[in-house]
Amino acid sequence: MAIDSQLLQQASNPHTPPEQLRKLANCEDATIRQLVVVNPNTPTEVLWELGKEFPAQLLENPVLALLCLENLNLVDVIPIETLICLFNLETVPDYLKQGLIYAQVQVRVAIAKHLNAPVHLLELLAQDPNPEVRWASAHNTNTPVHCLEQLAQDPEPKTRVAIVYNTNTPVHCLEQLAQDPEEWVRWEIARNRNTPVPCLELLAQDPDKSVRWAIALNPNTPVYWLKSLESDRDPDIREAAQVKLKERFPELA
Repeated sequence: MAIDSQLLQQASNPHTPPEQLRKLANCEDATIRQLVVVNPNTPTEVLWELGKEFPAQLLENPVLALLCLENLNLVDVIPIETLICLFNLETVPDYLKQGLIYAQVQVRVAIAKHLNAPVHLLELLAQDPNPEVRWASAHNTNTPVHCLEQLAQDPEPKTRVAIVYNTNTPVHCLEQLAQDPEEWVRWEIARNRNTPVPCLELLAQDPDKSVRWAIALNPNTPVYWLKSLESDRDPDIREAAQVKLKERFPELA
C-alpha cells in the first residue's frame, strides 16, 4: 500500500506542530513512525516511546544531544526500556555512557536487574560503588561468570547471598561461600537446593545452630548426615533431622 505523501512530508518536516507529530506517532506505517522519531520537533515523551522501537533512529535526532546538554541527568528521565534498547545498539554515544555512571541509584539498579541489559553494562554495574547496584547485578542470570566470581567476594553479605541464588553461579563460588565468615550467608547456602553435596556435608558440621538446622531441612542432605544430626547437641536440630528422615526415608524409621 502506497504511503500518503502528505503524511510523509508532515512526519519529516521539522516545522510540523508537536501535537500533529504526536498523532503521527500512532500511525500504523513504520516509515512514518521512524520519521517522527527523527524529527526534532517531536515531544520528548513521544521520542522515548518510539525509541523502544527505533533506538538507532532516536540517536539520529539532533535534539537528543541538546537535551543531554540541557539536563546532565537526562538518563534519569529516559524510561528504562528505552535505555536498554539504546545501550543494546552497536554504537552508543559517550554522553549516554557518562550519563549512566552518574544516574540515580534506582536507574542503575533497574538496568542491572534487566534481563535484556547488554553484557558491557552488566560488567560495568557489577563494579558499581553502590551496594544496591552490585546486589542487582548479582541477581541477574545474564551477568557474566567472571563478574559473579568477583561478586562472590563482595564486602556486602546481601550481595554474596544474591550470588547463592543465581543459577549461573559456578560451583567453586558456592564452595567458597559455604565457608563465608557471615552466618547469614552460610545459612542461605545450607538451605539452597542447588548447593553441591560436599558443601552440605561441610555445613552439617557448622558451629552455628541455624546453619545445621537448615542442613537438616534441605531435601538434598545425604542420609548419613541426617542420621548424624539426629544426635546433634541441639534438641531442635535433632527433632528436625528425625522428622526429615521419616519423610524422606520411611524405610529407615
